[in-house]
Amino acid sequence: MNPTSAIPAIPPHSFTGGAAATTLLLSCDATHLFYVEMPVPAIQRGLLHVRSFSQAWDARRIAEKIGAQCWFSSSECDTAGDHQKNVTFHHSVIAGFWPDASESDAFVVLRMDDNRMLDEKPRGNLAVYAGTPAACAALMEELRVNYRCDEPAATGCARIGLLNFACNKLTIERIPVTSQQTISRDRVDLFYGKGMDVWVDAWLRALSGRRHGLTMLTGAPGTGKTTLLRSLAQWLADTHTFYFMPAARFASVESGEIVTFWADENRNTKLRKVLILEDAESVLLQRATDNRDQVATLLNLTDGMLGDALGLHVICTLNSDLADIDPALLRPGRLVARRDFRLLSATEARRLASVLGLPAPEVAEGGEISLAEIFNPATDTPRAAAITGSQASRRIVGFQSCKPLVTPQ
Repeated sequence: MNPTSAIPAIPPHSFTGGAAATTLLLSCDATHLFYVEMPVPAIQRGLLHVRSFSQAWDARRIAEKIGAQCWFSSSECDTAGDHQKNVTFHHSVIAGFWPDASESDAFVVLRMDDNRMLDEKPRGNLAVYAGTPAACAALMEELRVNYRCDEPAATGCARIGLLNFACNKLTIERIPVTSQQTISRDRVDLFYGKGMDVWVDAWLRALSGRRHGLTMLTGAPGTGKTTLLRSLAQWLADTHTFYFMPAARFASVESGEIVTFWADENRNTKLRKVLILEDAESVLLQRATDNRDQVATLLNLTDGMLGDALGLHVICTLNSDLADIDPALLRPGRLVARRDFRLLSATEARRLASVLGLPAPEVAEGGEISLAEIFNPATDTPRAAAITGSQASRRIVGFQSCKPLVTPQ
């Protein structure tokens, strides 16, 4: 049976959309041929030869070229922008008939990758459907040469994506990072105390020297773990892409979807990948009936054959130093680095405040204080909140907060 015989035909360039489109789609029961996904218009026109290519495509120019022959399009709001001042949209899917095709009709579909929010010139997959293999190859070459975006030069801008899991799929949204939320490399000891600079140097060498592994950062809330990770994303912006996900959400993701997602990310960008799991106690505890799968997934991601294949470095933050971490996670070769973030002494805190022009912190001689208490005095820290009975200020701690270290004057 002819695979297109049951599908009503559309005269060339006569598709108008609207109610006719709905009737057409409801009447079609075949969108795959030999397990290959085929758009409905391509099947109807007999455009059964397909060729696809992934690169940084100029989606705007492709949409303009298709023009009135556009059969389907979808645009999404740029969540990285300021919605109050300027709302911008970018193409996520464009599908339509290509004008000036060298032979008969041709249909093109451009799908932008889910990581588009993290790149200045995002990549996408463009598929060409034509009536003959030769026509398909000729149009793809024309598009590949004339409608590509040159790969962007290193911008030095931190790439941090918030991962969300919904409808059995991982998606990404950019987390804004400004210079006011990071610290410079020459001020690490100033913010974290003597000896931190030496540790950070060794950590950076380890991250640059191997593609996968595990780092654990422990310490009380407000000791600067998140600030250091934001700064790390800025320092390594030219070579690494960072992803953030609360560990509680990570625990709900199927391992198969994790593998598929990171495999796709590796095809989309050559930058090294770093996944940050915040409040990761639940995925680091010794394996039990309630977390066995999560610990096993983390073990596989950070070492072994899967770690070699995906090349993912995982950084876990914890608000306490757990004594019952699964010992397999601490094995040499998997654990790249571990650091406990401490409180600053009164002398260190006063020195930091003096250099930054902040009010002198109220801490007794011989006492200790967190970075959060220095930058957010009174009731703006978790420890102060515990004293006052208010927990609202806990929102300023962690990656979910966009509060600057120093409020601009």
